[in-house]
Amino acid sequence: MTHKTIPRNSSIDRRTVLGLLSGSLAALAGCSGLSDSSDGGDGSAGPPEEQSDYIEETKIKVVRNNELALEVAVTDDIDPSSVSIITESGREFSSDYFSSGETRTSLLLTEGDDNNEPLPRGQHTLYFRGDGIETEIPLELGTTFEFEKAVPGTEHEKIRDDSLGVVVRNVGQRTGAATRTILNGENKANAPFEPIKPGETGIVEFTFLLANGSQCVKVEETTVREEELTVGFLWSDPVTITQPIKYTDRFDSTGNGCKRTLAGEPEEVTATSVETETET
Repeated sequence: MTHKTIPRNSSIDRRTVLGLLSGSLAALAGCSGLSDSSDGGDGSAGPPEEQSDYIEETKIKVVRNNELALEVAVTDDIDPSSVSIITESGREFSSDYFSSGETRTSLLLTEGDDNNEPLPRGQHTLYFRGDGIETEIPLELGTTFEFEKAVPGTEHEKIRDDSLGVVVRNVGQRTGAATRTILNGENKANAPFEPIKPGETGIVEFTFLLANGSQCVKVEETTVREEELTVGFLWSDPVTITQPIKYTDRFDSTGNGCKRTLAGEPEEVTATSVETETET
């Protein structure tokens, strides 16, 4: 990356100067290997608005065709022409311009119409440019989700009656979002992005898991199978549970059980670690 000059502005705050210096050093070092902890990272950087008085607000929202974007609002004390997200390996991930007189813009956090490749978990940088302005502010993505409960669709208005919902809670300090569902090791569907803020819950739908007749198994009287359900996230380790499903009723002379109901409480499986972006 090119050399960054701290603006010679008497109103710049000390936290911003420290943020600029740490950001430049992180870019030079590559800054690979974000540690995983319950607070969503190594705690080196809070939200951008806590790093500089020039940033009024940042929030993650859904835009266009189910893509995620980081909305950035700055104060009137700074007049940037553009802002970019620079990944911890030094790659420009996305950028956008501030319209004349505007103090708010959005930067994509996912790329591609089909794959929605996400900005990886890690310690990145918001890079502001403008007339006499060249400023870096830390941007850290990473959080931790925990399983809370499993809910049949008949008990939740947001999902189909023949589906099973997995409720997860964001126990970290940064916003996250579910991205896919996996059943018994097989990728079933990409989950619609729904930003889940720290301390809040979200529900992820496993469609048709409780649908009668869609999948039958050989039974004598009753058969119980342990189904493994995994929820994948953009900036968190996955959450995996095992849920017993009971197959009953013989719909024909073959002895198949085609009626599915929950059989017992789900159990959470220890998640595997997710790698952060590394420099290539």
